[in-house]
Amino acid sequence: MIQKVLPFLLAFVLNFSVEAATKAKVTMPDRVTVKKTSLVLNGLGIRKATWLRVKVYVGGLYLKKKTKDASAAINQAGPKYLRMHFVRDVAAKKLVAAWTEGFEAAVKDHKKISSEIKQFNNWMEDVQKGEEIVLTFLKDGVEVDVKNKQKGKIKSKRFAKDLLSIWFVNPRDENLMLGMLGKSDD
Repeated sequence: MIQKVLPFLLAFVLNFSVEAATKAKVTMPDRVTVKKTSLVLNGLGIRKATWLRVKVYVGGLYLKKKTKDASAAINQAGPKYLRMHFVRDVAAKKLVAAWTEGFEAAVKDHKKISSEIKQFNNWMEDVQKGEEIVLTFLKDGVEVDVKNKQKGKIKSKRFAKDLLSIWFVNPRDENLMLGMLGKSDD
């Protein structure tokens, strides 16, 4: 009897897919659909700031195909989706300062996209614990949602790639990067 049931039980366990991932009490689905394309959760990480390592947000990166390589994540074709779920209140001016610092660290010639950075920063608002910023990377640019409000789209492949680079090129929080690449359980 056990010999007949065991193969079915084993097949069930091996085919069982996780439907969500949780980090710092924030749960994100295993898959999302963007423009009729199914994306898989590549990884979750926690953005920590200051020398006290204060938790700021949980970041989830969704790609068409999982990868542990930063360059592959940045350059992968197709839509990408990055969700930041805030676990504390953050003022708009602090968000703008963090974005600016991120661009300066990740993009050597960030001044060439200064108008796009300015537009992006103008869309930032104070966020409260439990609210989100969502970035949808498409082939012609990036859509920006803040607190469930679509702010707009910046139609620039260059800006979209540079924005995604903030998490992977000279990142402000290496553990966040490792988490979104599926390399860390921190």
